[in-house]
Amino acid sequence: MENVKVAIDAKELAQRINRVLTKGKHRLVRSRSDSDKLNLGEWYVVSTSTNAVTSWHSDIVELAQETAALQPHEYFDPERPDKKPARERDEYY
Repeated sequence: MENVKVAIDAKELAQRINRVLTKGKHRLVRSRSDSDKLNLGEWYVVSTSTNAVTSWHSDIVELAQETAALQPHEYFDPERPDKKPARERDEYY
């Protein structure tokens, strides 16, 4: 059998990392605005007890390796869209 690897999107990877970080009272957050991206980076870590940024410009791949969020048969694909396909409209509505 071939070694087939499954792509993981950013949302699912962030959820897995947050499951590990919540034990240490931290949370991984994605920047929403352009100014936040400039100041804090695409991803940053916040302390849930003090609500202060503890690590900015965090690399989600490095955090996944540190927290063992990815299984050996998985890889992170940054090009994969995070959104599910739109539902087909129901003709009855």
